[in-house]
Amino acid sequence: MNVGQTINRLRTARRMSQGDLADALEVSRQSISKWETGASVPELEKLVKLAELFDVSLDELVRGEDAEKAAQAEQSAAPVQVVVREGVGRKTVALVLLCFGGLVCLLLTVMGGFFGGLLFASPFLVCGVICLVFAKNTGLWCAWALLFLTDVYLRYATGITWGLTALTFVYEPSMNYMRLLIAWAGLLCFIALFVVTILHFRKKPIAPTRKVVVPLAVGWVICLLLHTPLPTMALFPLDPFSFAANFLFHLLDWIKIALFAVLAVFTARVICGWQESRK
Repeated sequence: MNVGQTINRLRTARRMSQGDLADALEVSRQSISKWETGASVPELEKLVKLAELFDVSLDELVRGEDAEKAAQAEQSAAPVQVVVREGVGRKTVALVLLCFGGLVCLLLTVMGGFFGGLLFASPFLVCGVICLVFAKNTGLWCAWALLFLTDVYLRYATGITWGLTALTFVYEPSMNYMRLLIAWAGLLCFIALFVVTILHFRKKPIAPTRKVVVPLAVGWVICLLLHTPLPTMALFPLDPFSFAANFLFHLLDWIKIALFAVLAVFTARVICGWQESRK
């Protein structure tokens, strides 16, 4: 890009006519036209005034595109520094969470027992590990981890599951309405987090190719089969009051929830990709 082209670009960007620029530099409009077409070159004095008027350096005014590329290269280097800072901040948060979790575990172990200490320290430890492992969507994965840990605690410590919400209309005072309220709170938290996850990942569309659609369809079939009585019937030979049966029933619930959430997110991304391909 020569001087004339640079002058034209800067003048057009500022919505100035050739006459306006000529008046500002105290020259004729024909002179501006000759500069922009390359028929003549401004004198050094006029170049200085042009640089001051357009608020650019003489280097950018004379070299044009080369200087612009250099400025863009400097700007493109800035996000790298931000990423580094974000990575350092994330690792610092992870270190704080892990240290605090270890301290909680140690104190509660001394006061009561190891499993109690590990139970109450697990949110800090798990979120600390997530901060170390995941560079993106760290907060989202921490939220899912906390929801899962809370559900595990409620299931084993109080027997409260989201399934209690199905009994809302037949619930009685003797059954403790607080348990029902906690079950609804857990279910609503899951729905809210589920919606946030879909809205976040649908911005990253996936092309609806055969390699994507077929596994997705198979996944939905498996998900539907897991919601039939067949998996539960397979566990009938076990003692329903045994730890193994209890664990497997809860594990089946978690698998169904996780599979449904993953399939829904990928389906939303494929639909978004299909819509973009039609535009």
